[in-house]
Amino acid sequence: MPYETILIEKKDHIATLTLNRPERLNALNDQVFHEVNAAIKEIALDNNVRVFIITGTGRAFCASADVKDERQGGDRLFSERTAYEGMEFTRGNPQQVTLGLQKLPMPTIAMVNGLAVGTGFDWVLACDIRVGCEHSKFMNAFIQMALADGAGGTWLAPKALGINKALELFYTGEWLEAQEAHRLGVLNRLVPSAKLSDETMALAKKIAERAPIPQRLVKDLVYRGVNESLEQHMPAAAAAVSLTMQTADHKEALDAFNAKRQPVFKGK
Repeated sequence: MPYETILIEKKDHIATLTLNRPERLNALNDQVFHEVNAAIKEIALDNNVRVFIITGTGRAFCASADVKDERQGGDRLFSERTAYEGMEFTRGNPQQVTLGLQKLPMPTIAMVNGLAVGTGFDWVLACDIRVGCEHSKFMNAFIQMALADGAGGTWLAPKALGINKALELFYTGEWLEAQEAHRLGVLNRLVPSAKLSDETMALAKKIAERAPIPQRLVKDLVYRGVNESLEQHMPAAAAAVSLTMQTADHKEALDAFNAKRQPVFKGK
């Protein structure tokens, strides 16, 4: 489908989704939610995509909800929805993107080019790997609007930051600067802004060159393992090993190792 508020690029088995409302700091309205949800569903079904990147245009990754965009319902986002409408909106819009990002079968990378506020912060945390620069700044922000975080941050942030730091940010609404975010593990990598795109793409290409079937299985195992005991986890891990042993990519890996060459994986 054609998109107006986001850009989609697919190249070298890598799909990049760019939030593209720089004049509004990539803030979210109904159209953005609809288009991002649609794009994620499309990419999830694309077996040619081995790595997914999400980023923003301009000086922000995403400034959360666009409460000033009256044409797209921003004026109703907080003040005029009934309790039922508010729950339906939250379940059908920001939560669906958060879940969609976290459940994408391929490895995901957030390339945090600037401010990541509110729902934007939650979407960063929903990705497997986060790469940022000196302009990356994070804020929960919901407390500023006297709201709870409904986009998944209360599940995601404690896992990335630890319970104490996550609650501090929830309670205060303070900024989390790039250096501190890197120290705490919110950002896997912190690079100069001039190199952000190149460094992120180099990482994505490195991942895309690996065998995609075990990567997808490992991603599933890791997230499932968060809520499992080791004993509960072992049968699924054994099944994953058994499955990957039967793939053509495993045979290619063995052949390449013996021939002392780089393997070429086809996802089969």
